[in-house]
Amino acid sequence: MGEKDKIIAVPHVDAAARAALAGRMRSVHVSRIREMPRIELYLDQLITLVSQELEFMKVPGETPVTGSMVNNYVKQGVIPAPRKKRYTRRHVASLLLVCAFKRVFTISQVKQIMERVYASDSDLAWLYDETCALLERSLAACFSPDGADAGRCCGIEPPSGEKSLDPELERLIVAAASSLATKVYVEQTLLLAEGVGPR
Repeated sequence: MGEKDKIIAVPHVDAAARAALAGRMRSVHVSRIREMPRIELYLDQLITLVSQELEFMKVPGETPVTGSMVNNYVKQGVIPAPRKKRYTRRHVASLLLVCAFKRVFTISQVKQIMERVYASDSDLAWLYDETCALLERSLAACFSPDGADAGRCCGIEPPSGEKSLDPELERLIVAAASSLATKVYVEQTLLLAEGVGPR
């Protein structure tokens, strides 16, 4: 029997483990701006907070963020520079978006998205909160029991009295959040099949 003719045994994942993963992913909550610490953070605190927030998408052997990464993002203009070596909620929100989108896109592409976000007239806190909600809905759709909602994208609703988001920026953010949710679905499902990750 040649190498090409071998049958590959696909690991069996029991229904309970699959349901537990789906339940965890459907209940993911990324902190909104108002839920973040009001005090300014030092770099090590920032890294800890961002790592904890993105724990749901963790893959063995990968680090979501390091001090060197943060410093490089500041130098490249991907996130705003800290004030007196302290990071505000705006920094935390920006870094969370960067680290999340970096899972799917190159840092150059993430920088382009963030430049559009910063250049828009939209309130960053509102846009960050909406992006988190969109990601959560996308994850819930991907991990729905029958997968029927997996391809469904949702838009971003402007707050009352605010002008709507630039349509191109909205499409970029919707597609980015949907792509991220899909990648998390594939990675976490494969890790479950390999017996890696929380049970």
